[in-house]
This record gives sequence, C-alpha cells and structure tokens, in this order.
Amino acid sequence: MSTVTENDLRELKDLINSKFEQINEKIESRYQSLDSKLNDVRFDLDSKLNDVRFDLDSKLNEVRGDLDGKLNEMKVDTATLKEGQNGINKRLDNLDFIARSVIGGVILALIVGLSKVLYPNLLG
Repeated sequence: MSTVTENDLRELKDLINSKFEQINEKIESRYQSLDSKLNDVRFDLDSKLNDVRFDLDSKLNEVRGDLDGKLNEMKVDTATLKEGQNGINKRLDNLDFIARSVIGGVILALIVGLSKVLYPNLLG
C-alpha cells in the first residue's frame, strides 16, 4: 500500500484549487456575458418602448387636433343655426304683426261697411 504524503496532499489541494479557480473564471465570464446580453436586451426594449410611446403620443396629438377642429366647426355651426333661428323668429314676429294689422283692418272695414248699411245718413 502506498502512503499519502504531505506533498501528495498539497498537490491534490493545489489541483483542486486550480480547478475551482477555473470553474470560477468560467462562471464569472458566463455571468459577464449574460449580464451584457441582458443590458443589450434592456436597451433595445427601452428604445422600442420609447419609439412606441413617441408614436402613440404623436397619434394622440393628431387625434386631439382633429377633435379640436371638429369641435370648433360644431361651435360655428351651432352659432350659425342660432342666428338663423333668431332671424326666423324676427320674421315670424313681423308676420304676426302684419297678420294682426290686416285682420284689424278687415274688421274695421266690416264695421264701417255694416254701419253704412245700418245707418246710411250718419256717415255722410
């Protein structure tokens, strides 16, 4: 049987330590590689999200502008309709006044005609 000497144990310890160091270096390099890839993905995702947000903001601003324009058009149309309604109301008021005047004139003519028939000597 062979005996394990202190020198053999040191060599074994050095071998194990060197293997651990190699494994640690591989893990560290993989970790750094993964970290850099994640940073790249994060940067790409952030840039894409910013692009999408910018597009949405521009489209929303465009829609908002269109809606403001339509709202202004509707306000103008409403004002025009109110003016038209006021004009029609004035015309109807004038027509009502004219109709009352005509009816009053007809009634007055009937009264004068009736009084002339009933009292011919009175008027002249």
